[in-house]
Amino acid sequence: MLDKFQWKKWILPLAVGIILWLVTPFKPAAISVPAWHLFAIFIATIIACVTKPLPMMATTLIAITIATVTGIFKMKEVAAGFGNPTAWMVAMCMFMAAGFIKSGLGKRIAYFFVKTFGKRTLGLAYALSLVETVLAIGIPSNNARVNGIMYPIIDNLSKEMGSDPKKGTQREMGSYLVFNEYEVNIVTSTMFLTGLAGNMVALGIAKTQNVNTSWMQWFLAAIVPGIISLILVPFILYKIYPPKIKETPNAHAWADKKLKSLGKMTAAEEIMLVVFVLAVALWLVGPKIGIDATEVSFIAVALLLITGVINVKDMLNQSFAWNILTWLSVIMLMSQKLMTLGFFPWFSETLGSALHGVSWIWVLVILFLVYFYLHYLFPSVSTQISALYAGFLSVAIGAGVPPLMAALMLAFDGSLYLSTSSYSAGPAALLSSTGYVSNKDWWKLSAIIGIVLNIIWLGGGLLWTKIIGYW
Repeated sequence: MLDKFQWKKWILPLAVGIILWLVTPFKPAAISVPAWHLFAIFIATIIACVTKPLPMMATTLIAITIATVTGIFKMKEVAAGFGNPTAWMVAMCMFMAAGFIKSGLGKRIAYFFVKTFGKRTLGLAYALSLVETVLAIGIPSNNARVNGIMYPIIDNLSKEMGSDPKKGTQREMGSYLVFNEYEVNIVTSTMFLTGLAGNMVALGIAKTQNVNTSWMQWFLAAIVPGIISLILVPFILYKIYPPKIKETPNAHAWADKKLKSLGKMTAAEEIMLVVFVLAVALWLVGPKIGIDATEVSFIAVALLLITGVINVKDMLNQSFAWNILTWLSVIMLMSQKLMTLGFFPWFSETLGSALHGVSWIWVLVILFLVYFYLHYLFPSVSTQISALYAGFLSVAIGAGVPPLMAALMLAFDGSLYLSTSSYSAGPAALLSSTGYVSNKDWWKLSAIIGIVLNIIWLGGGLLWTKIIGYW
């Protein structure tokens, strides 16, 4: 049973949905009645995803049921919608990520980089940044990377070096490494299509507006601003939020000890490594040989199942994967229907006409910055993407922004805007509560690095995509 507080969360989405439905006689003449009714349901659904009277999976299932009962969808369309390749790719990558953590390969990679580059605190930050980069290619959950692999290692290492919040010595080294992990996790989430589930959500929505982007196109556009960010962020933080301990000669011995305790690579780790390398290779060259990104993720998971690295129980335990498979399928189904019924084309053309004469670059810059700073209002990556991405993309395209650029830049923004608040996403909520970084420092540093990332990805990103011919 829902308590009184939960029932209150239904008021706004229901009120907005009902009002939009009732004003159908006054809708723009260019929009059909079914399109307007679906728009009403879609907006109510998005608001409910923000107010959260129920989890997103339940909310979207209720919405698609209403749309079916009212005759907007046929049941065959709904059933077919759950075969959406983007939604399945997200789920498969989550299952693949379980193999990284279960096999222990992720930790081994981390200890190796710490042992190799960890003689100084700045070098240690760069080493951990490299670990994040490698893991982000195949683990599309920033939560899994931070919670399951990176934070436990940083926490143990910091305490080993005498930096412990409980002893009041967090600024010795741990504060710097923890906040660096937070910001670098944002960068690596942006660098790869498979670095964050939200990336695939965004491009899945872009497909409903006839904008298709491959893993390789994303990688080429993101690689240069990504590398620049990985170089500058640890260094800038080192200057504005310096650790007291500058030299870490004991880190090498600590990591070496951890590697020895792990022993030789297990068969599961070796198989996971081979499958990971194979998946990356296929993501890179797949389009040239007729294998798309979703098919690659299926191949990888099938190999992990056959070899026993993961099992069916591991897959069933990935509740986030099944949740996102459900609600993303529904959101994309409704977006596609709004496109088919002519709503998004009308919306794009209308707003594009209003912006006639304004350079598309300035339109993109404004949309990018507004989209970024609106994340202060959202405690969830997926919620903001579901609520705003389709509309922002439609406005951008209508204003003359090249479709590929509009889709990519706004999708990048859907990771970068995590450098805003202590509630921006799961990693922020975890790391900001560890005691290593004060709340005041968290907000101040997030704002500073947020500006840095905007300059790199918006300014440098536009320049780089021009060089490689994306516009």
